[in-house]
Amino acid sequence: MKVFLLVISMVGITEDNDRLYIGSQMVLNQEMTEEQCAFMANDSQWSKWFQNEYYEMELSCHEKGTELKGK
Repeated sequence: MKVFLLVISMVGITEDNDRLYIGSQMVLNQEMTEEQCAFMANDSQWSKWFQNEYYEMELSCHEKGTELKGK
């Protein structure tokens, strides 16, 4: 069975509305199924406040043991 981890990545927003990974990530070291991770990463599970229009945080699921890469 594949194991997944929840990843929070910091992204920058360009003037053209392109999203660029800026090199910062946090990983929740709680092993879960892909379905559990997708549930946790769903926007409806979070309240968000972003005061800087040029930066946001993104949630994603990555298979444990695979390399995390910028988007």
